[in-house]
Order: sequence, then structure tokens, then C-alpha cells
Amino acid sequence: MNLRKSITPFIATLLSASIGFAGIASSAPVDSKRRQAAALEASIAANGERTNMLSERLNGARLRVAEAQAGIAEAQRRTDEAQAQATRITGVLSSRASTIYKGAATGTPLRATSVKKINELGIRSKYAAAAAEHDGTLLETLQRAREELAVQKAELERQKAAAAAQRDAVASAQAQVTAANAEQRRLLSQVKGDIARLVSQEQARRAAAVRNTTVNPSRGRTGNPERFPNIPAPSPGAATAIAFARAQLGKPYRYATSGPNTFDCSGLTMAAWGAAGVRLAHFSGAQYRSLPHVPLSALQPGDLVFRGTNGSDHVAIYIGGGLIITAPQTGDVVKIASMGNVMGAARPG
Repeated sequence: MNLRKSITPFIATLLSASIGFAGIASSAPVDSKRRQAAALEASIAANGERTNMLSERLNGARLRVAEAQAGIAEAQRRTDEAQAQATRITGVLSSRASTIYKGAATGTPLRATSVKKINELGIRSKYAAAAAEHDGTLLETLQRAREELAVQKAELERQKAAAAAQRDAVASAQAQVTAANAEQRRLLSQVKGDIARLVSQEQARRAAAVRNTTVNPSRGRTGNPERFPNIPAPSPGAATAIAFARAQLGKPYRYATSGPNTFDCSGLTMAAWGAAGVRLAHFSGAQYRSLPHVPLSALQPGDLVFRGTNGSDHVAIYIGGGLIITAPQTGDVVKIASMGNVMGAARPG
């Protein structure tokens, strides 16, 4: 599916929704403006999740570009080796042909050649013919190898171009979503300016709800013990990964980072399990693909949980009790949250 085509209707919907909010903000009653503010906030949160999803897809596209480039380099190295071997064999054949030609020009007449020499000449001739046939077969094999490597290299170049195109399309879509979100934030600020008192009350209510459902950012670095489940990790590696992730609570989300001061979702899980000695790629889809999967009914603290097709949209660390440590999206921080709907889980160690 063409990513640019699939994202365009979504961008258009965002922009038209933003215009609609702006058009009625100045005349709507207070209750209507409160609904506008709530709708804008919900839309901004949803857009943040989409941005995170696109960030992970961008990580995946960049990884595929790097893998294709490495394959191209290896195919070129093998092609160069085949060419060098073919050149060497061609030189040997040319030298042998020159020797045979000179020998024929200065050879002794038949009557002066003894039976022993004739037999020896026959043996040498058979050997030369066999060697030439072997070299010819080897040259044909090398030629086929060069042709196959050329086909392989062309396919890798095609894959690299496709991955690069996907990378550029995702980056463009990500920029458009970010721009649309910025416009909605501007409109939200305008609505809040009209209903400052009501928004203040709403924020107070939301702050109380946040204290009950997520990490308090001001206490995030201490791990929010009231929220953290008292469930032992099943292994030293899992305990190390969870302890590392817990120490990052309250740090800002930032795309394509893996610490020490900011993280995106796969950067957090990569760094956490890296502290336990497990090497992971900086892409949720690659992490899901490379690790043994476990059923959601058998989740243990330290397991990774994923969203999106083949885990390509988001990844977080499960800590027990239906809770995860996650780096959710731009504008948010590493925090504890409910696991919610996930597509699968994997166990690094």
C-alpha cells in the first residue's frame, strides 16, 4: 500500500477538523467550548500515538536501508573476488597457450624422437588438455557466479531504493502529522483562552485522575512506589531491565533516542535489556521478530509487549499487574501506564 496515499486522507481530516474547531470557537457557548477543548485534547493524544507509530516505522525503514546497503557491499566484495580469480586463470591459460605455440614452432622432427619421448609427449598433451578443460569449466563457473551476484546486487539495490522511498514517505507523513498537531494545539490554546476558568477546573480534575492512573512526573525518578507493583522479576536479567527502565521514569520522550536523557519506545526497551546484556535493534518490529514469543496469558515482568502489525507500532516493558513502563509519545515522559490492547509479547531473556 502506498503510504503517501494512505496518509493523505488522514491529514486532510485533521486539517478540516482544525478549521471546524476554529470556525465555531468564537460564538459557541461555554459548554460547547468545553466540548471543543475535550475533543481537541483527545485528537492531540491520538495524533501523538500516530506520531509514535510513524517513528517506529521510520526506524524500521532505516534499518532495512542499512541491511540492504550491507548486502550490496558483500555482493560487490564477492564479485571482485570472482573477477580477480577469473583474471588469474585467464593469465595462466594465456601463458600455457604461448608455451605450447613456441614448442610447436621449434619442435624436433618425428624421426628424431624416441618412443619414450613420444609417450611422454602424449602424456603431457593429455595433461595439458585436461588442465585446459578444468580451467575452462572453472571460468564458466566464475562467469555464472558473477552473473548471479550481479542479479543479487540489482535486487538489493531495488530493496534499498524501496526502503529509502518508504523512509522518505514515513518522514513526510510524520512531519505532516506533527504540523497538524501543532495547529490543533494552537486552536486548543485559543479555546482555553476563552474559557480559562473552566479549563483550570478540568485540568485539576485530570491531574487528580493522572495521580491515580499514571506516574506523577515530579516523582517519576523515584519510581512512584505507590503505583509500582510488588511482583518479583523471574530472572536476574529481567530484574536488571526493569530496574533500568524504572530509573528512567519522568524522562522526556524524543524520537530516535535511547538515552541517557531522552527515549523513544524501542530506544527504552533496547537500553533496558542492553543493561542486562541482551542486544536489541532500535525498532519495535525488529525486536518482536528477533525474540521468542510468549502468550499474553503467560506474561512475566520484564517481557516486552507490542502493538501494531508484527509489533511495528510500539513496544513497552511489562512490570506485572497489567502495568507497563513505556515511552509513549512526543510531549510525554517515560511513565507507568496500563498495558491496554497489545498484539503480542516476547521474552528477551
